[in-house]
Amino acid sequence: MPRTPKFSQRRIEEARDAILAGKSAHKALALAMGITPTTLRLWLEQEADFACAVEDARAELKRRQAEATRAKSGRKTKYDAAMLEAARLHAAAGKTDEGIAHELGISITTLRNWKETHPDLHDAIQEGRDCWAVTSVEESMLKRAQGYEYQETTTEVSDKGMRTITMQKHMAPDPRAAHFILTNRAPERWKHKAEVEHKGEVGLTMPDAVREVFEQVMGGKEAQA
Repeated sequence: MPRTPKFSQRRIEEARDAILAGKSAHKALALAMGITPTTLRLWLEQEADFACAVEDARAELKRRQAEATRAKSGRKTKYDAAMLEAARLHAAAGKTDEGIAHELGISITTLRNWKETHPDLHDAIQEGRDCWAVTSVEESMLKRAQGYEYQETTTEVSDKGMRTITMQKHMAPDPRAAHFILTNRAPERWKHKAEVEHKGEVGLTMPDAVREVFEQVMGGKEAQA
């Protein structure tokens, strides 16, 4: 049976250096000191000075780690009104709170706290998100109005096995989406006009030239005179 190494005072400093170097766990400390975990446990039980030194070193390591964490997370924690525009732009680009916090160099907790204590920041982010939402819908409607190409993937199962088929498809333009866009973006050319005839009847009319262009764009037939 191997003999337990004899303890000496130099082991106290050796243990302290190893712990502050990150070897705080029991097995890691024993390995760094060149002894077995069993020997380390015996020394901790039998040598009061050694046990106290190890405990103090571990506490010191935790303190240093906590300070390093605070220093890392504490970068740019002072609120600055100049951040408003940056926050608005990042929100308008579709970034989440986590993304905005990352771009501003702060933690998500700090951003949430700032939104509560600084209404102008909250409003700036909301304004950016509203802009993003409107832009996204506009782009989707414009795409639907013009028509677009897309890929459709299906899976077929036969006696020969399973195979995946990818087909290029075309989504035809949607006249209703196109009409909505045109009547809102160019109302002077595309908006329906109510005309009151002498009979007292009210009818909705569209200039023939405008109707003809609209139907040609949407793939329709030429307007009848």
